[in-house]
Amino acid sequence: MNTMIVRKSGGYTFAEGLKRAQKHLEFYEEGLVIEVAARIIDAMEASGITRSELSRRLKVSPAYVTKILRGHANLSLESLAKLAFVLDLKWECILIPKHARVSLLAVTGESGGSAIRTVETATIEGLGGDPTPDENAQYAKGTRYELPLSA
Repeated sequence: MNTMIVRKSGGYTFAEGLKRAQKHLEFYEEGLVIEVAARIIDAMEASGITRSELSRRLKVSPAYVTKILRGHANLSLESLAKLAFVLDLKWECILIPKHARVSLLAVTGESGGSAIRTVETATIEGLGGDPTPDENAQYAKGTRYELPLSA
């Protein structure tokens, strides 16, 4: 059953269905699966590695690589480490609040190599009366604020 689309008189509303879906663990599981697959695909494209080459490096079948890239493989931490290793990369994991975003800040050189730097922000919509980070003021009602997250 699709819980993401809500039937209303006059049609369907995706926004309400999305809000409803975000209350379920499965929404975040699927988001993580899609994100991991997208990062692997991006890394392969950046390195010019084909599916068949990745399957050779991983010592798995091309069908299994397709399963990974479609987000249908339940990857263990060991599998993720192996994927990163054969792509000459590493994973960096962070846990942030559900409604925060991590954005790319820059790609910089590190002794001739490259590294990705990120900036972590949380989007907060003022409801009036909410304390700001300095605890001395309030957010204006209806205004959105991008705030850095504490490290």
